[in-house]
Amino acid sequence: MSITTIDTHKLLFGKKGIQDGNVIDMAEHGRAGGISTGQPFKFVDGVDYDLKLVEDENTTYIGWAKPGTAEATAAWKVMKMDGSSGLKITWAGGAGKFSYAVTDMASLFA
Repeated sequence: MSITTIDTHKLLFGKKGIQDGNVIDMAEHGRAGGISTGQPFKFVDGVDYDLKLVEDENTTYIGWAKPGTAEATAAWKVMKMDGSSGLKITWAGGAGKFSYAVTDMASLFA
């Protein structure tokens, strides 16, 4: 079985080439998306974040929010990275939502 450049293009971008999209669109905006549905989607994240890191022996807590957000404001996203036996990543509340204060991040995972 041989795979052509066009086959690879279809798998990566979900496009049929120039008839379905243009090279400038692909180069400037990048594409990822549903190979099964053929519907592409984009990821855009242009916000700079304030970060707060708290580390202990095997655990790192990372909180981030829009610049200027007070640590006591429930508008932070918080992640725990536990390295005690491999690396396990969990989110406060089970999902990565901007809903938490970072004054005591360890208590969010108790």
